[in-house]
Amino acid sequence: MKGFRFGSNQGAFYILPGQGGWEATYGNETLGEFASPQQAADDLARGLICPHLSEGDDTATLEIPEKLSDWEIVHV
Repeated sequence: MKGFRFGSNQGAFYILPGQGGWEATYGNETLGEFASPQQAADDLARGLICPHLSEGDDTATLEIPEKLSDWEIVHV
């Protein structure tokens, strides 16, 4: 199986297969469940609340790309 990783200046975000869909994670925190990896990337780019970020709590400030082709592919 494959997943996706984006390394920001705050740490790595992952979009990985979950139970019945896809999960976006940061550290040990699940940021949400999504129907597709593209939906997860879109929502991360537009801004999800992530209280464990050291600067603010919104992922929109991290320049996370919406296009999955800009994410690194990881094998899980």
